[in-house]
Amino acid sequence: MSSQYAFFAGILRFVAKKTAADDAEIRVMMGHLSGIADAVEKTGRFMVVRENCESAARAFAGVAKFLQERILPEALAAGNNGAVEQVKWTIETSLAMAAELVKRVTQEEYANQESFTFDLPLPPGAPKPH
Repeated sequence: MSSQYAFFAGILRFVAKKTAADDAEIRVMMGHLSGIADAVEKTGRFMVVRENCESAARAFAGVAKFLQERILPEALAAGNNGAVEQVKWTIETSLAMAAELVKRVTQEEYANQESFTFDLPLPPGAPKPH
């Protein structure tokens, strides 16, 4: 299962490396992306402790913005349908993860949880479970 998320992990690492980490907060966010990439590549899931949810959410939002502004237009212009599908999935998944991370720290039903585990949706081209 985990190898089907290699492209997602690769994108997270790419964004983390390409982002200018001029201040400590950005370095922390890029660290989250790198750690999440490692976990996702191995297991298809990741965990975030409560105190890191907001910065991890900002990191995911940054991934979506970077892909929308810089990578998606290039993939569309090149006519690479496979890349377009993966980039769109990554944008949607990153925005969904950002929203879910914020939800977990703001809603009462999660008030007693100190960490949260997230499973990613099936990526493009993955076989559907029966």
